[in-house]
Amino acid sequence: MRRGLVAVLLVTTLLLPVQAAAYNGLVLSRGSVGEVNLVDQRGENVSLDGLSEEILVVAFVFTHCPDACPVITHTMKAVQAGLDDDLAKHVGFVSITVDPVRDTPERLLAFTEYHGVDWPHLTADNATLEDVWARFGVNVASEVIEAHGSAVDFALEAATVTVINTNGNASEHPVRPTGWNLTVEHADAAGWNISAEEGQYGHMITGVEGVVSPEDWSWWWALQRWNSTSSAWEESPVGLDDIDVLTHPHLALTDSRRNLTDLPSPTGRSSMHLLFDEGNATSHVLNATSAHLMTHGALLGTDMGLNISLDPQWGHMLEAIDGSAAPADWSWYWRLAFWNGTMWEESMVGMDDLTDTMHIAWAPSTVNLSDIPVPGGSGVQGQGDATTCNGHGWVMGSGSSAHCMCDEGYSWREGDRLSCVSDDGEVLVGHATVTYILDGARKPRVQWNGDGWTPEAFTEDLVELAQAEGVIPRPERSNSSPSPGMAAGLVAMLGAALLLERRRS
Repeated sequence: MRRGLVAVLLVTTLLLPVQAAAYNGLVLSRGSVGEVNLVDQRGENVSLDGLSEEILVVAFVFTHCPDACPVITHTMKAVQAGLDDDLAKHVGFVSITVDPVRDTPERLLAFTEYHGVDWPHLTADNATLEDVWARFGVNVASEVIEAHGSAVDFALEAATVTVINTNGNASEHPVRPTGWNLTVEHADAAGWNISAEEGQYGHMITGVEGVVSPEDWSWWWALQRWNSTSSAWEESPVGLDDIDVLTHPHLALTDSRRNLTDLPSPTGRSSMHLLFDEGNATSHVLNATSAHLMTHGALLGTDMGLNISLDPQWGHMLEAIDGSAAPADWSWYWRLAFWNGTMWEESMVGMDDLTDTMHIAWAPSTVNLSDIPVPGGSGVQGQGDATTCNGHGWVMGSGSSAHCMCDEGYSWREGDRLSCVSDDGEVLVGHATVTYILDGARKPRVQWNGDGWTPEAFTEDLVELAQAEGVIPRPERSNSSPSPGMAAGLVAMLGAALLLERRRS
């Protein structure tokens, strides 16, 4: 009788429901992160406790991160878009920076608008954020952030100018300023009046500050360049248009009757010197490279027409590129943007004041900044050949950090982040960061490391936690008969129990 009761109890146990929390991410057992009060991308104070959602997804990112952070942002965006209505109202999303020096509210706003997300992106001073990082258990390695997010030292030889024409076609041009470009830059900045004639040999200087060279050639305005090897001035063997500024950034215009020893030694990144017959000299020094010089140096050497005017108050203004001028009604205008290492940003200053920026772009204001290809990239979003992101996206980053920014409705193929296919794909990139799922008490419950997680697996964890916390109900269990597999197991156990009883008998 006792053995029969044991068999019945075993069978009954199999029929009992099993409650097991099965999370895909790393399950945590921590206390609440406490009061977290930071500032969002719109300059508003945000408290994690003050957010109404019972479950929070909290990611730690930084805007200059060229690879993982944009990936995580877009994966979170996919999670948010894929939640059903019952769960969506209970789940909030938050991103917290690990680079407060660069990630100002203005920078975070540009980042969110660029990636098409609207959840709070939070920042604060470094001391406040260090406390927040410690509460979450996030170890911020500043040297890694510097390596991934710091601005590249300006190098003119690697600088480029991208142009999007009025037909939406993109072209990228290396910056190769000539001596003439540099002369115009210095003259405009210094307020000098320099006149020149353009002939078959390029630009020839005819007058400097009202002093015009005579037609009898008894003297002329001679072009000098600084020889860095001999540390001395020398008369240039080539004209202004043939001088390579990368090699000769220091130039001088002198009355041909003057001795070159009367010229001062150059200083700064670039300099221009004027030496008159009376012996008086004047100089101008540039310690930064402006977007104006970059635009001149990149586009004047092409067959693309360029029209730049000089306003006494506002400085240089781009009027037209390749014959396309902005209309008088300002329905669009030529917009200047710069590459911040992660994305294109509209410049808040003119081309004279935007300096030492490795990559700039000119595009009609009707063009979305996200449609401008990355420097060294392969075409504008929606354009280019079908092999680029399968024709459904564009490439962000370069080298090992390159990955497709896919069009809406497309994502990466498993293991291939340079593809865009219509089904959901795996997200695999090498830079590591962390994303948490917090419960209503603001306790971190699930942790996801890196960016190699999918929206589907992450959503499953959100559903599991929401059900465990009673935020949403668990689906009702069916009262139907056991499945064939369970039935077979029950029969086997009953048979084993009966066989055991027979043997004992």
